[in-house]
Amino acid sequence: MRESSKAALGGIVAALAVVVMLATYISPLLVYTAPPFAGLLLIFIIKEIGYSWAFGTYAAVSLLSVFVIADKESAVFFTFFFGFYPILRSFLCKKISIKPLSFFIGLILFNISLIASVWFCSYVFGIDYSEITSGGKSVIILFYGLMNVVFVVYDYLFLKLNVLYDRTLSGKVKKLFRH
Repeated sequence: MRESSKAALGGIVAALAVVVMLATYISPLLVYTAPPFAGLLLIFIIKEIGYSWAFGTYAAVSLLSVFVIADKESAVFFTFFFGFYPILRSFLCKKISIKPLSFFIGLILFNISLIASVWFCSYVFGIDYSEITSGGKSVIILFYGLMNVVFVVYDYLFLKLNVLYDRTLSGKVKKLFRH
């Protein structure tokens, strides 16, 4: 695939990801669900043109999200985890043959990035988490527990979408951009 075709594909995926991130304007619930779906779009880039282009697309979406999207929390969640996880997970799946080990590494990284995201949102963007912290430890544990459920679903979706992509679209996108 020519460089111009790679740039076009990266731009299309980046634009789609930003549109998904803009969905946070529709409902507050989408603050936590839009970043994972935007990150899953990077599967196209990873599969068709490689990791370096996927990192470039991730960086573009991250920057655009921080500057364009009013809900900084979703932009931070995309930037700190959901945007780069598909790239990392694809790499881990190739390098580590023990699937539970690569999942466990991802889970540890997710929890570290979740704590970093909440801290960053609180201290840099001034987002108030008093609703969560005022409920005591049980609400904080519930929040982190539910976010871990989101991660498990995200990882499962990522693996299933990879299989689906390999079965149905593999190579077709390259043919589309070949001419």
